[in-house]
Amino acid sequence: MELNHADSNDEIYTGVLRYKDDDYQFVFSDTKLRLIPCSEEQRSSMWKFGMKEITKGTYTQDEPPRMEEGILVGNCNESSKQIIFLPKKGAYISKQNSVLFIDLKAYIICKYVRDSIDRISFNAPEINCIHPTNQAIECTLDIEAFMNSGTFSVTARDFECTTTKRQPFVVDKKNVSVHFGISRTMSTKIWEPPMTLSSNMMFEFDATDDYRFVLRLWYIAKQFIQFLCYRKNVEFSKVELAAPCEDGTHETFAELYVLDEGVDTEIQTLKDGRYIKQAYISGHEGQILSDIASEKLYLRHLPDSFQSGKHIDAARFVMITAAFEWEFARLFPDGICKSKERVEAELIVSQKLNELIDTSSGKTKKIYKSLLKCIERRPSLANKIEKIGSDMGALLEPFGQQLYGFNKEELNYTDMGKRLGDQRNHFAHGDLDKDFIGLSLLDLIFLQRIIYAMQLKISGLEDKQIQRAINDLFQCRFAI
Repeated sequence: MELNHADSNDEIYTGVLRYKDDDYQFVFSDTKLRLIPCSEEQRSSMWKFGMKEITKGTYTQDEPPRMEEGILVGNCNESSKQIIFLPKKGAYISKQNSVLFIDLKAYIICKYVRDSIDRISFNAPEINCIHPTNQAIECTLDIEAFMNSGTFSVTARDFECTTTKRQPFVVDKKNVSVHFGISRTMSTKIWEPPMTLSSNMMFEFDATDDYRFVLRLWYIAKQFIQFLCYRKNVEFSKVELAAPCEDGTHETFAELYVLDEGVDTEIQTLKDGRYIKQAYISGHEGQILSDIASEKLYLRHLPDSFQSGKHIDAARFVMITAAFEWEFARLFPDGICKSKERVEAELIVSQKLNELIDTSSGKTKKIYKSLLKCIERRPSLANKIEKIGSDMGALLEPFGQQLYGFNKEELNYTDMGKRLGDQRNHFAHGDLDKDFIGLSLLDLIFLQRIIYAMQLKISGLEDKQIQRAINDLFQCRFAI
């Protein structure tokens, strides 16, 4: 049975699986799994489902049961192949007549039954661009021969030339590695191209039968590609699972389908080159993935799509500034270092205020305490942006000067920080009567590039590679 991701939701599967020590016939289509009791005895007692026995023979309506199983394993009638369902743990199980309805997160179609998994391979149009498929071929063209007879030769390069080095990262205290490679498919069929190239991103790990861990890796992989494309609407066209072989190789035996909402791949953004190439982050993929797995890398501000990213509303404005604040705290965990003179001056003022607090009462005392908090409080958004301008100005200058120059404005981090801080506070405090600070929108566009520079800097990339990544992702059109 061959199943394409695009039409997987149109398929209907039937078979038998075991749940709660009973056999059920299952029917799976769309995102719902239906369980039908196999025996007449089971069907006749299904009225007790969701009921609570208060005394012997007396029942009352109770809260519907929740799904506690991590996986459900069934055998398909259509193909005799195994299908593994991954339910939404903790979700309510509904019932209609004697049929149970189970909400699913994912399912796995197995070509063969295997005990463990040690590799997961991802395919997507975005991956084909991030690790370009064209690097796998070499063309030899003799102009005269081509003009006279139309002949030329195409040679596929060997796997070693197109496979990246494995980079380690950690997920839930388990060691995983990531690498990219390019697969080749030959065909002699008339309706298929003679050679098809496809880039793969592969995660390898110690052999496991923990399918929930495999699903966790799927989500981490998706966030990684979303980060490299600065948009959420990415979708894997194929996800294959492999089992370990005795000779150290891997045997592909199943495909994973995650029941997320379907999205339309933005092919035009890929044609425009709006993504970060693997070559720019080479050697640092593991660090980025570790930060994603541990939720250190801020991704909540990513737009749903490239088109939606062009529109800024109050919520998105606040989320982008929040992303900056988060990444600033990672880049400067000790905060902004103050000058010796500043520290001494603050100490003198704090001592004076403490003396006044000790000798005051009532509202006067509260005012003195609030003044003391002003001295002790953390740096403002404006202070942080000014600090970034001071420390990373050389890296960011080409992008800032270009952006502000196009709009006949001057890049000034102090003014930029004040505008962003004031407008962010207007939105956060509901000051609808305040006029929108027009230039803060230009500042926010630049801030998105600053955030990527900070994130990539934390991941260990060199400045030149960071500039190349930002240049491509935001189509700044610099020659770097």
